[in-house]
Amino acid sequence: MDTNESRQTIRARPASPPDDDATRTRRDLPLVGDDTSVNMTPMIDMTFLLVVFFMLSIDLTQKEYLPVDLPFAYEGVEDLPQPDETIPRFVVNLESDGTVMFKGRRYSLSADRPEAQEAALGALRSQLRSISADPQYREPTGASRIPVLIHGDRAAKWKYAQYVMQVCAHPDIRIYQVQFAVTKPASDDASEER
Repeated sequence: MDTNESRQTIRARPASPPDDDATRTRRDLPLVGDDTSVNMTPMIDMTFLLVVFFMLSIDLTQKEYLPVDLPFAYEGVEDLPQPDETIPRFVVNLESDGTVMFKGRRYSLSADRPEAQEAALGALRSQLRSISADPQYREPTGASRIPVLIHGDRAAKWKYAQYVMQVCAHPDIRIYQVQFAVTKPASDDASEER
């Protein structure tokens, strides 16, 4: 037997183009190169949706407090968050001009006319009554277990704080836990050392 006869030459057949897309294999797909691009529009849309979601779900509880100059007190109890507290606390902001801000609404207690002042107190009373009427926040006697924090400016007249306390003590509301926000005065140690 001739050695030339035992050798068979195997030649590769040229690949025929596929008939349709369903028969294409991975080998037939074009390579990734400079001519490919990614559509960024869906990614940008998702980014904006996430930003909107986080803006809407952010905790705004500290926005209840208006920036006021609190009255000074040497003694007081530090206001720490209660992790097991299920009863809410209402924060009533009292500005120096007698304007009360509660749950995003303003009530002017320093109105020139007594009718306007009574209307503001009535509106505050009805809002407090509506949001404190939940039976789970009521004692068996009917008194409310919800405390109210008066976060008032030290330049505000005392009568405005009294008006808020009278609204809280109204027979339909009966909120008897009224607290006042205060701050400790600056230390006098520096002046004593001189």
